[in-house]
This record gives sequence, C-alpha cells and structure tokens, in this order.
Amino acid sequence: MLSSPARSVGTLYRGFQAAANQGYAARGWTGVTLSHVQFLSELEAEGTRLSDVAAALKTTKQYAGKLARDVASKRLATLGADPLDARAVLAKPTERGRVFLQDACEVRAELESALLGRLSPSRAAAFLAALDDLVAATHTLE
Repeated sequence: MLSSPARSVGTLYRGFQAAANQGYAARGWTGVTLSHVQFLSELEAEGTRLSDVAAALKTTKQYAGKLARDVASKRLATLGADPLDARAVLAKPTERGRVFLQDACEVRAELESALLGRLSPSRAAAFLAALDDLVAATHTLE
C-alpha cells in the first residue's frame, strides 16, 4: 500500500502506460506510446492547429510540436500550413493514424476492463464515481 494518494495515482498511471505500450506492440505498433495516442485523440479529421493541441493537452507549443513531428515521422499524421493562417501548423490524422488510434482505444478498453474487473461491481462503481469527483476537483487547484 502506498502512503500517498498522489503516489498511488502516479503508480497506477505508469503501470497503465507500460501495459498500454505492450498492448500496442502486441498489435504490431512498435515505437508508439500513450503520448502519441493522446496527441492523435486531439486531432480533427480536417486538421487541428498545434496550438490547439497544446492547449487541449495542457502542454507547451514546443512539446506539441515535438510530438507532432514524431507522429508525422511514424506516418500517423501529416503536418502542413493552415490555409487560413500560413503561420499556423495543422496536424491531420492519416488513415494509418486512425487505425492506430482505433487499436489504441481497444487496448485502453481491455486494460480498463481488466483493472476494474479486479474490483467488486460496487467498489468499481465507487472508484469511478470518486475518480470523476477528483478529476472535477482538479479544476479548482489550477
């Protein structure tokens, strides 16, 4: 048992991240991580500005740009100038990126089911309710 809820959440997240990466690899997706999934999850089919991706991920534009280049190098998205503002960069998911994201969503669902399956139905429901409350409460911490 960990002594701190924050440490427990961190440990749970790192374990989930490692299991997700293994799940992607088991489906033939090598060199991709949960960070790539999070990036792709923010993309609209017609393209999304990197500044909007950064805001959605609550990260810097520089880090979003790094992730964008990495995702593009894996052929999961394309990068190009925004036709409305040539200074802005748009990221668009490729068909390969959409297939990977679908696989990643299936991996996530399998992992969530496996984790929650270790709890009784009432404890799983209580955990999910508490998790929703804590996520909502994080907005008051900012």
